[in-house]
Amino acid sequence: MKFFLGMLFSKFYYKFFEKNKKSDRMGMVALTFDSDFLYHIAKPNLVIAVTGTNGKTTTCNILNDIFTKAGFKVAFNSDGCNYRPGLSKALILNTSLFNKAKADVAILEFDELHTKDLMTAVKPDIICCTNLSMDTMGRNAHTDYVFSKIEEGIPKNAKLILNSDDLISSQLGKDNKRFFFSIQQQKNEKSKSLSINSYIKLCPNCLNDLTFDFIRYNNIGRAHCENCGFTNEKSSYTVTEIKDNYMFVNNKKYKIINDAIFNIYNQLAAIAIACECGIENLDIYFEKMEIVESRYRTEIINNINLVLQMTKGQNSASLSRAFNYVSNLKGKKNIIIIVDDLYDAKATDRSEVISYIYDTDYECLNKDDINKILIAGVRHADYKVRLLFAGIPEEKIVSLEKEINVVDYLDEDVETIGFIYDIYQHKNAKLIIDRIREKRI
Repeated sequence: MKFFLGMLFSKFYYKFFEKNKKSDRMGMVALTFDSDFLYHIAKPNLVIAVTGTNGKTTTCNILNDIFTKAGFKVAFNSDGCNYRPGLSKALILNTSLFNKAKADVAILEFDELHTKDLMTAVKPDIICCTNLSMDTMGRNAHTDYVFSKIEEGIPKNAKLILNSDDLISSQLGKDNKRFFFSIQQQKNEKSKSLSINSYIKLCPNCLNDLTFDFIRYNNIGRAHCENCGFTNEKSSYTVTEIKDNYMFVNNKKYKIINDAIFNIYNQLAAIAIACECGIENLDIYFEKMEIVESRYRTEIINNINLVLQMTKGQNSASLSRAFNYVSNLKGKKNIIIIVDDLYDAKATDRSEVISYIYDTDYECLNKDDINKILIAGVRHADYKVRLLFAGIPEEKIVSLEKEINVVDYLDEDVETIGFIYDIYQHKNAKLIIDRIREKRI
């Protein structure tokens, strides 16, 4: 009875009272009536769960595009809520009042810290962990802790799709059937990256020092243990070459939807999952596919190349990848950095641990063709100190409290503007972009 009331009132609320259709309140209504609602609701025949520190949303969006274009009806928590209310909402919208699943497949993004609870309730058939890296102390903290939470929740019969190049997440679910994806070292890649942290230094089997053969960034690369022979898992889906906006996976050619290496990993994860689900002719689906605009986009404003890159401002791995990407853009550059967590910025009842600032690779911004770095927000002084530690000349740094003011300090002769902003700073980002258009057009 509790479950039926939850289903009835959540659908009623969503249809007649919910003004913001992207809100997860529909799921909250259902869970108010039945705290085990997610256990009881009918699931599609195929349930795919995607978790990990970074890349979950992008991977899920790619999968949704693939399965939709392949003719499947998809249940997907596309609004971004990746714990119980969001998953409940996604399934309610694709389930009849009498609890009959109307979707063919569910593609569900799981928050990595809540994965144990969510997996127990949903029991996915396929689980993909994109990667695991350090997060700020206020969120998920150490990778060992998050790893243990995911490991505890993996159903025995689930098939796992894991990143062979990630020496941490690739160790999940050793008793399950597992398939791995990997990107070989490319001709233009150095053997060792500039990453400050690797997040893993000891062999997970014998705790002796690992020998790194190739480090793409952080804990992503190739390593072996000279004591026990531990090394990366064998990959089933391997990118052998990236060339001319295409990647070659097991001798098949796929158009790249975004050239950032972290997004190539996300696309590769989606390819591996789709192949394991029997989806054919995948290459066709990527020809006109684009990455979700809210995550990344480019715009030409009066001959200025504006590149927008959303990131997790307190996640050193995510932020480092964003810094590395914009630092390699062509032309004389100004870099705008708006990465304060909006909720922490407004909080008055807590202090923020800022160790993530010193775990982030600010050093990659120390380049001759970056003429100016504009940082703004309540933590602007902390970011400035970190930039100075990275060896960046003080005259290149503009440090401001008000985010909107960065527009007034952009160089007149700038060719490229790289704009990095936190996922919760999209409103400020929009105001800044609109102001740039006003001043430059």
